[in-house]
Amino acid sequence: MTYLNEQLYPDFGKFKKHILETSSASDQVKDKILKYRTHQLYNMAEDLEMTETDFSDLVASFLMLPHADKVQYGSFQENVLPRDFCQGNAVAPIITETGEMAFLISNPFDWELLDVLKKNIPPEQPLRLIIATPGNIRSFIADKGKKMAMPAGEMIGDEALLKDEKDVSVITTVIEDMEPISEGDLEKRPVVFVSNNIIYTAVMERASDIHIEPKENHTVVRFRIDGDLRDMFMLKKQTGTMVISRLKAFASLDIAERMKPQDGSAEAIINKRKFKLRLATTSTPSGESLIIRLLEPSAKPKPLSKLGMTDNQVGIMMDFSTRRYGLILTVGPTGSGKTTTIYSFLAHVDTKKKSLITVEDPVEYLIPNANQQQVNDKAGVTFEALLKSSVRQDPDILYLGEIRDNFSARISVDFASTGHMAVSTLHTNNATTAIFRLERLGVTRDVMADALLGIIAQRLFKRLCPHCKRIAPITPEEAEMLAPFLEELPSHTAHPVGCNRCIEGYHGREGVYEVIAFDAEVSKLIRSGAPILEIRKFMQDRGDYLISRHAAQKAKDLLFPVKDIYEQILVEEIKTGEKAPQKSSTAPVDTHSGEATGVDRKKTVQASILVVEDDRDNQNLISRILENQGYGVMVASDGIDALLLLGKQDFDLIISDVNMPNLDGFKFMEIKNQKDIKAPLIFLTSRHEAEDEIKGLELGALDYLKKPIKKDMLLLRVKNALARSA
Repeated sequence: MTYLNEQLYPDFGKFKKHILETSSASDQVKDKILKYRTHQLYNMAEDLEMTETDFSDLVASFLMLPHADKVQYGSFQENVLPRDFCQGNAVAPIITETGEMAFLISNPFDWELLDVLKKNIPPEQPLRLIIATPGNIRSFIADKGKKMAMPAGEMIGDEALLKDEKDVSVITTVIEDMEPISEGDLEKRPVVFVSNNIIYTAVMERASDIHIEPKENHTVVRFRIDGDLRDMFMLKKQTGTMVISRLKAFASLDIAERMKPQDGSAEAIINKRKFKLRLATTSTPSGESLIIRLLEPSAKPKPLSKLGMTDNQVGIMMDFSTRRYGLILTVGPTGSGKTTTIYSFLAHVDTKKKSLITVEDPVEYLIPNANQQQVNDKAGVTFEALLKSSVRQDPDILYLGEIRDNFSARISVDFASTGHMAVSTLHTNNATTAIFRLERLGVTRDVMADALLGIIAQRLFKRLCPHCKRIAPITPEEAEMLAPFLEELPSHTAHPVGCNRCIEGYHGREGVYEVIAFDAEVSKLIRSGAPILEIRKFMQDRGDYLISRHAAQKAKDLLFPVKDIYEQILVEEIKTGEKAPQKSSTAPVDTHSGEATGVDRKKTVQASILVVEDDRDNQNLISRILENQGYGVMVASDGIDALLLLGKQDFDLIISDVNMPNLDGFKFMEIKNQKDIKAPLIFLTSRHEAEDEIKGLELGALDYLKKPIKKDMLLLRVKNALARSA
């Protein structure tokens, strides 16, 4: 009998590599196979146009394990594993003809399943495996036609049940008053099992959110893992409606109300861990949808160094924790980990000697010795009321979950200016733009200069999987992206691949930071009314470790792909002061006819224009129209490429589309304004909605043209725009 050695776990990545090397499948199919995870093993059979039997035989041959088409029912061992677990995972304990204990298994690349099997055999016994198809194993297990669960990824109907009896036992209190589910209840309460399975699987997959979204003919369940949404289950439409109703009921929401948005919460114990489930519903054209946020309040905050900070940044944060007064802000976009950083920071504050009061919505972690307060609008406990009450209690430290308006901004800076410490979050891109944001909220520069102690700016990035990432020599494009932010470029960079231990080449997330102490010099600049760019340049010149440099260093350390950090951070930090020599089009113009000729055209260029357009046909058409009139033209395929060009040279005019990949026209315009790039801009787009035109003009566009392109109209608008800017 062939068996699996105890120290060996089958390598799914090697198996996929074997398939790719031996298969004659198309490149498109091979790319698809390369991205598959272990639970999608048998999806390959369809892609390779193989039967499940032939494919399972291929798996067995690759691992040098026996393959079985049929096994007699009498050999099934009832007391080794629950029957429901076996059905859900397509595995069956059997006694072979030689009297040995073995397992029929369809997916030997599932390491967690192998661990379960090893725990259910004597320690001295080897783990013997026999490969068979999922369908054959389930048919073999089935008793008297009993209906069992469908695996994740297939359509789950009203008859669907939990795939693992152990799942039921560990989630007996998934929702506060949920009763234990016995095997006899399986066919009576199918929605209970589907609901439990969704929540349990989300925790096991490290999901932060669950999205249950109705579509026209079915309901999709998606998990947010490492910041990205991923399809996990597909339910029948009616089943999805019943699951949402069940979860709403346990969160004390009105199950009869399906049009108005509702929110609520419930507590859960999942796999011996206590979670708080925050539920929010909304109405869509296809029905009511539900989002569940999974919070684990009792989880211990991570040390600051484990979040991704440098030793020097941790040192500055530790210094903050010993101060008695001042405002500390953590800034970044939604989902950048600001709250996690603050909880880790507050864990270093001596709350035994200092009074700490929080105002949160919701409370995400428990802080020892702190008086944590949670907003509850339904009960009349509003954010403003809690904030007023907290200040009256005169704590040493006040933590606000977020500065959201003039009132919370004013309270924070006033509290910090009167001998106390205030800690909060703000939605901005970096430490210096927080100054601009506070100004917009009504805080004067003088008050700000007195109150600010420090600002932590951060972003979260998916880490490359250490097991499969591809290391390659740095490309010229990558070198150009990193050059402004590193003193020495790396010789190699890392790229995602994908294996059975990760998701499309990534596993987990890590932060990049800038931790800026607002000392007397910075306070003086703030008080003087210096522009944001000037303050940031001062910080850079004096050697502050800015977020762009931290991100570039982590790309150099092979933790992140260059493309990821460039698109999310570096593109916003392009040094507009460094101008390369201006390039002009090489197509000459005959000034008499206005058509292209073979003479040197540098003397006849009227103005330089940057065309930002992702459609190649439109690029060529616009360029040809403008060049024939004597304009110098350069083309960028999206907002990111445009900003890169604007960092090298000046243009007299920009013509930009709105709908573009990577960075759309509106976001491009926002960053252009932030960087004080003077070139005027015209939007030329197929978006005809009035609100889009209003938004474009409000952002500062000189004009808003609608496609299809009309030559005479385009040239007239360009001429007028150049005249106005001159």
